[in-house]
Amino acid sequence: MSAVTKDIPIPEDAKRILFVLNKKNPSLGLPTNFIEENITFEGGDYPVQPGNLKSGAVQSALQAALGGVASQIAHLRYGGPMNKVKVNTDHAGFYLGHILLFSAGGKQAPEALSLAPAWEGDGLNTEISKAATSIYPTKDGRDFYLHGSLDAHPLVEGVIGLDWEDPAGKTRAGARKLIGDWVAKHTAQELEDIMISHRQCGSICYTPEEWSSSEMGNALAQRPLFDIRRHGEEVGAPAPAKTPFPSVAKKSGLRPLEGVKVLEMARVIAGPTVGTTLAQLGATVIKVNPPHLRDVSLFQFTLTTGVRTILSDVRKPEDRAQLEKLIGEADVFIDGYRPGSLFNKGYGEREVLRLVKKHRGEDASVVYLHECCYGVEGPYANRPGWQQIADAASGCCVVQGHSLGSDRAILPPLPISDVSTGVIGALEVLIALRERATKGGSYTCVSSLTRLNMFQLEPEVGLYSQEVVKKVQDEFGWGPMSGEHSVLELLAMISARWKKARPEQFDMETSPMFVKFEGSSTPYGTATVVAPVAQLDRNPSHWDFGPRPYGHDQPSFD
Repeated sequence: MSAVTKDIPIPEDAKRILFVLNKKNPSLGLPTNFIEENITFEGGDYPVQPGNLKSGAVQSALQAALGGVASQIAHLRYGGPMNKVKVNTDHAGFYLGHILLFSAGGKQAPEALSLAPAWEGDGLNTEISKAATSIYPTKDGRDFYLHGSLDAHPLVEGVIGLDWEDPAGKTRAGARKLIGDWVAKHTAQELEDIMISHRQCGSICYTPEEWSSSEMGNALAQRPLFDIRRHGEEVGAPAPAKTPFPSVAKKSGLRPLEGVKVLEMARVIAGPTVGTTLAQLGATVIKVNPPHLRDVSLFQFTLTTGVRTILSDVRKPEDRAQLEKLIGEADVFIDGYRPGSLFNKGYGEREVLRLVKKHRGEDASVVYLHECCYGVEGPYANRPGWQQIADAASGCCVVQGHSLGSDRAILPPLPISDVSTGVIGALEVLIALRERATKGGSYTCVSSLTRLNMFQLEPEVGLYSQEVVKKVQDEFGWGPMSGEHSVLELLAMISARWKKARPEQFDMETSPMFVKFEGSSTPYGTATVVAPVAQLDRNPSHWDFGPRPYGHDQPSFD
């Protein structure tokens, strides 16, 4: 397990972790003197989340790295001095919960949900479906995280064998008892084997040591956190053509990614975080939703900010042709589905590159990003998984539970690994675009939820002492937390305490932590979301427009 490090103020610790990131990931390529002279952190001394994971400090370091590479690209494209990059560590910590920190049409969640189409069906919002995604004790006294995904029917009916309409499952307590009784009949390893054989999501709540010594944990540990691979690096391969950034009329304040085209095929949080992060840096991003697949309605109010959204059903020839035209134009392709899923649809790395070359010529190139749970190598590479599964597998749930005084596993609060993995994915894309322009070639990037969690638990990052955990508890007054709580329940609980303890920071009308959109910039009339975290002085980040529902736009980069 990661060791407790000396408690130092978060701004100081974030810079320390940034140096750790830079040392462990040579592809990041930030000169030491740039970090020392051009990147600054400010903010309070203590974290803003419960528990001893250094999630806010890690997020702050990632945001600073994002700003650093964005500055390199801006300098490469537009010349002039390098940007000064500033990160407020409180802002970064609160950003981990930004999916609930919004208003739209004068409403906040859950009332705002009436302003956009519902995408869940009955697979997420019934008591039995909610109970299907939770931590339960097993026959051998361990904890196991079940996950019903975006449609819990296959798990509840096909694996567990329950009747979806059973009256006993219509209440929270009743539904949890039905599923908990089934879980308690099996050992943790039996449950793991059952989930694998039925291709369902689930994980033993491992300790960090158990996970690190497992075959999958060891395979992931062999890959860097920023996992970026250039195509055609075999011996004797011809030197790849360089792909310069698009030409744009130079003027002050241009963002680093002006003119870069991104196609996002992802759902839920981590993949769309990549898209909206690249959009704030100037990229033109199109998010694709298959109309027949579920998504989470809530995220139409934050994770579509600055992103065009379209519907496309590749089972229809006309939609497939339209999508392939967009792929051919794209500089970046974001794959947020389980590894192999888009490959089976005809949109793996090689096919996407073929479409790009067909559309733009043989020297054309692309950056292909896999955002996934376990990475793309090792025995679990093709297993489905979500943030909670990564938290359970890596050991974060066990660490969180122990830090809160429990002998049971507890989900870390907020969609921490989702958001941070999304920022890592965006950062990898920036690195690959920089390398594509200076060295040439196409690139494949891998952003793994579980690998991010493993980094958070490394000794060089460390854990907070129980004195810090108590200090934060005293300020915010968190309520009791247990393995029964879902990610959105924990987020609602924590964001309510944030707003009560820090009312000035959470005043959406006056706080610099928020940005407001009005009029034609958002179909909601007005919308307020958490502003970009990394601040660049010469090429500042901003979104061109506010959030919108899925499927709002026409399928065009123009």
